[in-house]
Amino acid sequence: MLAAERRLAAADARIGAAISDYYPKVSLTGLLGVESLDSSRVFAPEALQHQVSGGLRWRLFDFGRVDAEVAGARGREAEALAAYRAAVYRATGEVETAISDLVQARTQAAALQGQITDLTLARDQAQDAYQAGVLSLIEVLDADRDLLAASDQLAQARSRAALAAVASFRAAGAGCTAPGVVQGASGRQTSPPAFR
Repeated sequence: MLAAERRLAAADARIGAAISDYYPKVSLTGLLGVESLDSSRVFAPEALQHQVSGGLRWRLFDFGRVDAEVAGARGREAEALAAYRAAVYRATGEVETAISDLVQARTQAAALQGQITDLTLARDQAQDAYQAGVLSLIEVLDADRDLLAASDQLAQARSRAALAAVASFRAAGAGCTAPGVVQGASGRQTSPPAFR
């Protein structure tokens, strides 16, 4: 997006440069020197030589071409503006998507954490019932399997939340160097914070 902004500024400056060709350009050049064969008279007033020249440049009879150059510069500026707007819309969409993914992953992680609490309680109750001879070992193993599956889903949800956080920082323009690695204020690279 920054590159598109710079291209827009450059295109805008080219319009000003093209419009300036409608006006005359005046230049003055001066030369000051010393001419003397005798070193004692180098700074004498008669040894000083000077020359001044001026110039005028005006594209008075070339206004049709100047009009075309101005129109071309305005067209390039319109293209750069369209590209800048597209970059802004794309960046805004990336930020919205990343934040939406982050919120969704955090919500899922919170729901899974509650589910793990319930499954842990159910597994403990199944273990107690097995020891009392009420349930079979298969039912205890099923409860363990459900708990492990929910724990695995929670780890994946936390991983997605971390990646979504990095993506939102990158989309918003924060200093990131690689997915999963955030560059801190000190310049050192650190892992993103864990999301619980």
